Amino acid sequence: MPVNAPANWNIGAVKAREAMDRLRVAIGPNGDWAGVTIAHLDTGYTSHHVFRLPPDSDQPAIYPQLGRNYVDAGAMLPLDPLNYGDTSFIEPAFPGHGTRTGGVLAGNLPGTFVGVGPTIPVVPYRITNSIILGPQSTQNAALAIVDAIDRAGADVISMSLGVQSVFESAATRTAMKQLGRAIDYAYEQGKIVVAAGGQSRQSAPDVLGFVAYPAAFSRAIGVGGIDSALKICFDYDNNRNKIDVWAPSDEIVRPNAVLAQGTVNYIVDPFGGDGTSYGTVHVAAAAAMWLRYHADKLDQSYEGWKRVEAFRAMLKTTAQKVAGNNTPFGGHGLPTNGTGIVDCDGLLTGKLPDPAKLKKATAAEGEH
Repeated sequence: MPVNAPANWNIGAVKAREAMDRLRVAIGPNGDWAGVTIAHLDTGYTSHHVFRLPPDSDQPAIYPQLGRNYVDAGAMLPLDPLNYGDTSFIEPAFPGHGTRTGGVLAGNLPGTFVGVGPTIPVVPYRITNSIILGPQSTQNAALAIVDAIDRAGADVISMSLGVQSVFESAATRTAMKQLGRAIDYAYEQGKIVVAAGGQSRQSAPDVLGFVAYPAAFSRAIGVGGIDSALKICFDYDNNRNKIDVWAPSDEIVRPNAVLAQGTVNYIVDPFGGDGTSYGTVHVAAAAAMWLRYHADKLDQSYEGWKRVEAFRAMLKTTAQKVAGNNTPFGGHGLPTNGTGIVDCDGLLTGKLPDPAKLKKATAAEGEH
């Protein structure tokens, strides 16, 4: 994999700024998103300055008061406490993960850090302490998806998290059915669920590389990772065809919140992070841009699930070519299912598919 990639290479790779400039012309410089909202399901948020939360600003980048906390009993806001105490081997802790991924998604402090989709309304949810979902956090995810749609009015669900099938248990299978029902609920209403493919092979070399759930559900948008050379950096031995699009997932400059001796330090990490968690938020931002730009046509001809499938189709027809494959275990070349790198601007300028030719995906409940 490349080292010392150019700062913010990821923004240019997906043409995010070009897309936002085009959107500003269409919707106004103040960003009238007409209700288009992303629900970001993760470890929650922190008061990082890139989010411009009140009282520092009256134009916040995220709206925590609209989110929910499914982890900390009695907590109203989805605030990440950063101090989780003991965690199990199966669910290692990732404090601040929601700040890192949410910052790349929506951070908006010019001169310090600006994410992929500045001004897009983002509602953070706290559903877990870990990016590896166990039975309870999987149930939390299902509840949060339904809540985000019914109460927060979300159009896009961003999940930089997943369940690795190799770690299945009876309790996990039960929770997965609940998650599948939530994915189906979102899909039937035309809500786009974007999820991380994961990188199990890289973190555990003796484990076969499966695309994680919910990314592997046919009704979700599964995201794989590329590096600054535009080459695949996280690939899969199994169900690779579940990856619908590839996005920047290596050496991503990101905000971070670190708890040290009782004090939270808010930084922007110039060395960057990696993982398909970051690729996911690029695609979630692209989905929101696409929904807003094509709103009139989508409202006229793309009801319910056809909206999701139209987006999936355009991810392929507008995709940029993957330059190669840098995975350490090899065996795979370039994608053969028509997938490529997300192009935010191409999604706006491209032609919407014929709604009559779109095909409904397999129901998620029971698919796992």
